[in-house]
Amino acid sequence: MELLKRLFEEKGVRVDWEAYERLTAVLREELEWARELRRREADWSYIESRPEPLRTALKLLVETGDLKLASKLCSIPLDELNEERIKAKIPIVVVSLKGDEAPEGA
Repeated sequence: MELLKRLFEEKGVRVDWEAYERLTAVLREELEWARELRRREADWSYIESRPEPLRTALKLLVETGDLKLASKLCSIPLDELNEERIKAKIPIVVVSLKGDEAPEGA
């Protein structure tokens, strides 16, 4: 965080660091909630029954929620991984800022 502050300062960019820290805390909570939801809803028997590297890709998807990342890292076509995601009952979760937590213009 200190490095980030120093970089912004050197470039003359003003940042409300208290608001930044509040916002990142809210986003961390929302991302953890999404991860827990994916973990809870996923069909773990189905996931464990899949061959490698598909099994690993599905587990990565549960943890990150990032379909494109899991597809690239495990060299599985995006459309194939998405079909497997549906069969494994891994939900797509959209995380956003709500109400007073969102900065102006968001």
